[in-house]
Amino acid sequence: MKKFLIALGLAIGPLAALPPAAMAIEQEIPDFEFRPATIGDIDAFIFEVKAARDQQLKALEQKYGEKKKKITGHQTMIAFNKIIADSQKLRARIAKTRADSLAQRRFMQTQRLYYGVMADIGGASQPGKISRLTKFIGNVAFGPIKLKVANIICPDQKIGRRQAKLEAQNLAKPGKKGVYSAEELAAMTAFEISRLEPVADHIAYTGDKPGNHYQKFLDQTLKQIRAIDEKYVQYDFNYARRVLFFDEIKEDATSPKITTKDRYGLKWKLKWGDEVHSDVAMTRLYIDLGGRYTDLKFYSGPAETILVLEKAGKDTIAATFDQLANILLNSKFEFHAHRYLLPEPVIKDKAGKILGTGIIDEEMAEREGIPAKHIGCYYVLFKECQLSLYNPAIKRLGGAALSNVGAVEDRVARSSIVFNSWIKNKDMKDDNSRVGLLYNLKTGAFDQQVEFQSDLGCTLGALTTSGDLNHFEDSMVMLMPQSINFFMHPLYIPQAWKKCTWADARWMAMRIASLGRNDLERAFADSGWPVFSQKLAIEKLINRRNELVKAFKLEEDGFRELPCDTKFTLTIKGKDGIDQPVVKGKINADSPTVRKLEAEVHPEGLANVISRRRD
Repeated sequence: MKKFLIALGLAIGPLAALPPAAMAIEQEIPDFEFRPATIGDIDAFIFEVKAARDQQLKALEQKYGEKKKKITGHQTMIAFNKIIADSQKLRARIAKTRADSLAQRRFMQTQRLYYGVMADIGGASQPGKISRLTKFIGNVAFGPIKLKVANIICPDQKIGRRQAKLEAQNLAKPGKKGVYSAEELAAMTAFEISRLEPVADHIAYTGDKPGNHYQKFLDQTLKQIRAIDEKYVQYDFNYARRVLFFDEIKEDATSPKITTKDRYGLKWKLKWGDEVHSDVAMTRLYIDLGGRYTDLKFYSGPAETILVLEKAGKDTIAATFDQLANILLNSKFEFHAHRYLLPEPVIKDKAGKILGTGIIDEEMAEREGIPAKHIGCYYVLFKECQLSLYNPAIKRLGGAALSNVGAVEDRVARSSIVFNSWIKNKDMKDDNSRVGLLYNLKTGAFDQQVEFQSDLGCTLGALTTSGDLNHFEDSMVMLMPQSINFFMHPLYIPQAWKKCTWADARWMAMRIASLGRNDLERAFADSGWPVFSQKLAIEKLINRRNELVKAFKLEEDGFRELPCDTKFTLTIKGKDGIDQPVVKGKINADSPTVRKLEAEVHPEGLANVISRRRD
């Protein structure tokens, strides 16, 4: 309790400094009707979807005119057609047999796809400012009290009918068809229920044992991209992100960013700020834990990516670095791009304004594979940035329902409270998870429905900073008299989290505990952080993992605490003598090594991280 009271004061203090955008914590579709799989409800649903499709078709025709491929290939039209076709097939099946658990699950998945479509075309809304502010303050200030699961004192006893009704639905029977009923769960213990798996065709979860899955995920995605169009048959992630061409400023969310295009014509988001490292590492952990899909994100270090600016003309907005920097500074981000520019070499005009790192000449164009039309353009090299691909192998839709449409009964959605508390993801609103249709190599169509967490950057930090390892606590569990509480101050709490049972939470805790130190090291190796920062993050995550082992009695399933040292001191010998970049579990702001890295590579800071909101 003392820990909570201290945290309460720390949480309320910074609220006044947060911008209005921080209060935008809810992005849900109000009054979305979640229907059971009956003939009447399916008919009503099909009627509603067809009407929405016709309305969207008119909007797209107005936008694209005679460009039929733009319309038919639009993500919403593909999704609408799939929803209608799947619903009609389901109706025909139910008419012949009955609405069993499989039919109910299929219809739920179809309705979740519809939710994602409606969120994509603007169906999500916000409550009033006062309501948002009240909920925001309540979530942030009382997060460690709200984020909890009931503690089970005797998990080896049968749970009974009352508790069985509270457990997740659609838990698969190993080696058999069908799922467990509430009656069957009632005769099981909490330990036994925690070991049950979601159905094999879950749209967000692969069912794979936690481990090294990210490279396989990358390889599969690359195959999908190459199969979509002949012009992508030689597509390569490393080659693609070596040279990017400026496209436009992207003024959404809160991190400073621009959109660019690679040499194949595909779009990439280029982002700076305090999420650059955490987002990359966490996407890899997400896949390694069994996530079915997530956005492709890569770290780019000093001079690794060449940003080609626009050719000067009357309609250009960023032909020089000075123009780009001014646009970012005057945007909603108020971002100082100069801090991220490699200081040498640079070209300046007579007034001292920076034009770019250099000019593309014929030799550079040939060496880097840059089209001749860009000869004469300025290019820019940064100290660091993050790159996120607009993957053509997925028709990406709007936010995934986390408080409706079956989420509150789903083990994966419920137990995500543990994963997100483990990595301290404060911003788990609908819009930071997405619905999508993946390209199917077997059918040649976008017909594989997936859901995934798409924004994992707001992690490993403090209330207002991300990737802030000095303020990322090494502890996450608070044991209360009758509950296991998670120490975090979230901006938003999905309804699914509020329904998480001890068995749900223990299931996710076992998945997290299955990851070894080598798994964490592999995920953080791509983050771009210096090795000592990676080590600090890993030590803290392992300690938090060890707390889960104790709190959820994972020893019963063979899990043990892993050795870790969150208060380690790292001493290195350099040409200038002894240096300690980490002292007692804190990145040392006075370390020459840390200061040098912050000046040359990491402008957002390592010891004292600058929030993107205060850049």
